[in-house]
Amino acid sequence: MPSPAPHSGAGSRPRPAVLVLARETTADVTAIDDALRARGARPIIRRPEALTIRIDGRRPVILEADGSPLTPDACLGWTSLAARDAGLWLLKALEMAGVPVMNRAAVLDPGQLKPTLSLRLAAAGLPHARTLIAGADADPDVLIAGLGLPMVVKPCLGTKGGGVGPLGHRAELIARLAEAGAARLPLYLQEFLPNDGSDLRIQCVDHRPVYAFRRHAAPGAFVANLHAGGRAEALTSIPPALARLATAAARAVDAPLAGVDLIEVPGRGPVILEVNMTPGIYTAATLAGPNRPVLEPLARQAVDLLAQSLIRLAGDGLRRRQAA
Repeated sequence: MPSPAPHSGAGSRPRPAVLVLARETTADVTAIDDALRARGARPIIRRPEALTIRIDGRRPVILEADGSPLTPDACLGWTSLAARDAGLWLLKALEMAGVPVMNRAAVLDPGQLKPTLSLRLAAAGLPHARTLIAGADADPDVLIAGLGLPMVVKPCLGTKGGGVGPLGHRAELIARLAEAGAARLPLYLQEFLPNDGSDLRIQCVDHRPVYAFRRHAAPGAFVANLHAGGRAEALTSIPPALARLATAAARAVDAPLAGVDLIEVPGRGPVILEVNMTPGIYTAATLAGPNRPVLEPLARQAVDLLAQSLIRLAGDGLRRRQAA
């Protein structure tokens, strides 16, 4: 991973130190590293496994792998599902050490769980796909009466479209209920929403939309996720109604950094599918194929806005530490 830049010289204004906590050096990590440096910040790129927390007083102390202290002014908690177990507790420890974090552990934890995410979107009164979170003993006929066939099954914890698919027959639903019972998990089911094989991703920074693109599913595929072979088509502008809806969704789950997935249903309007708490702000451009020249400038602008937001957050953290 990229190493942190050296400290500013004596007498100069301190450079805000921003810890980027990520599982691996992705295109997003490299882009935010570059953007932070260009804005005069000092990025510190670390895997969750590289840090140790020492507890010998009221406030935890963050240590590097070699035991030296680490004092970031802010942290970008890019701990996706793959780093959930290693990262969530660490984000909480950083917060308890006085480091402001985006997105906070209390945001990431329920936000990465589809059942609690649906509950929060519904509680905010936002248009969301009809959902059943079924226990393994649920009567399949009751579930079919509630959502109809086909319905859509999704893993309670999942990303990049993995495990998402249609259930078209009662026998398939019964088999999925049995699998859920064996795993001691609920079954997360949503209504099937008719569409043209595409959905819309709106990337938000500070709860505000910064750019958007339409995702088209690959031939024969059910999901339009870019990691599943979907094709991206940049939106030159975001319709105001969709921008307001994306902002409302990001605020409903208290996620300053968010990727809001919508589907436009004929005769019903936009419906929120989910909100991604660790969206690939720049990676989307790298997966855009022939549309990359259009999408990449928008993605770079979004990364720069994220860098500016993190630097402001670092300023808050530095002032907080100086006042302590």
